[in-house]
Amino acid sequence: MQTQGVLQHFYDAEVEKRRLKYLLMLEDFFQASKDKLAEEFRKSFQTVCQQLGQQQLLQQKGSIAHITFSMLRTELLERNPLYLVEATDDEWFFDLHPLLTTYDAGWAHHFLEQYIEELSLYSKTFMGAITQADIERIKLQDAHHFHQYVLSLARYALPDIIRCPEYLALERDVAVEIRVGEFMDINEVVYSEDFASKDNEEIKAWLEEKLEGEYPYEVFSHLNLADGHYGELDMRYAFFQKTNLTNCYMRDCLLIGANFRDSQLIDTDLSFSSIHEVDFSNSQLQGANFQQVQGASGLLDRQKWDIPGYLPVRFTDANLEGTNFELANLRGASFIGANVRNTNFAGANLEKAIFSMEAKEYLKLDPFQTASIIWK
Repeated sequence: MQTQGVLQHFYDAEVEKRRLKYLLMLEDFFQASKDKLAEEFRKSFQTVCQQLGQQQLLQQKGSIAHITFSMLRTELLERNPLYLVEATDDEWFFDLHPLLTTYDAGWAHHFLEQYIEELSLYSKTFMGAITQADIERIKLQDAHHFHQYVLSLARYALPDIIRCPEYLALERDVAVEIRVGEFMDINEVVYSEDFASKDNEEIKAWLEEKLEGEYPYEVFSHLNLADGHYGELDMRYAFFQKTNLTNCYMRDCLLIGANFRDSQLIDTDLSFSSIHEVDFSNSQLQGANFQQVQGASGLLDRQKWDIPGYLPVRFTDANLEGTNFELANLRGASFIGANVRNTNFAGANLEKAIFSMEAKEYLKLDPFQTASIIWK
């Protein structure tokens, strides 16, 4: 078999199954340890904010507009899992005096190192046909899979972290974006705020145009968008904190990762929508319709790996009185501190969903649901 054929056979027969093995190991570790990892991420983020605050106090730094965490592929080749953290003004990469520091993502890339070490050892059975350069090329190609968990951790941790005094004390631009990605390459928004003045009616009209690809990652916070017709929209990872969405039609929406913290969605219809990873913490959801929504946490199929398993939907401290969750898939969702008086969970998948002990007297569940819940 020629060298190229050997390499292709190695990749088809060995690389994919071993990569899946270590990604599943990382998945299980991440889901079990995400709260501890979030606390470590918080400490690192607070240190960045403290350094920025000191620079601003000395008038060495202006208003912050971007904080970017970047994976460095060249460092990974040296078995160094440090991410570059850059805090910049509205000039972003053209800021002449960015704050530069690092974040240690060894918890995720440890699994990448184990995976590559196993590949390297097995490659020796091919009698030199698989070179170290081939192994390093595979490492660089596959690093982004493991990097996705750093992205997931930031999404999970930041909604709580940005309320820390170190961040709130910073002089911030009217719009701030926190991003995670690769150095001088593709990155994604994991948290965004925009305090620029916006006209409620203009935003409502724009949403009701139902334009393709326009709404993911957008900031709709602090707006009154009540009584709107927003069905079938793609609003993945959009930010709706402290927004009034009372009596809206949002059926069949793609809402993965959207942030509705501290918002009003009273009597709003979100039925049949995808709500994986959505945060409804401390929101008013009385009478809302979540019938047959899809919001299960974790991997949907462990036989293959496309993206990290979904984070739990959060209804923490939300008012769910009279809310309809009939036939909803809410595996792993958090209902800690939620008001569940007269809440309808008929036929809902509540496997490993977390409820406060105080909710027991109000919940009307079947025996299977009751046995599958985690009580806190």
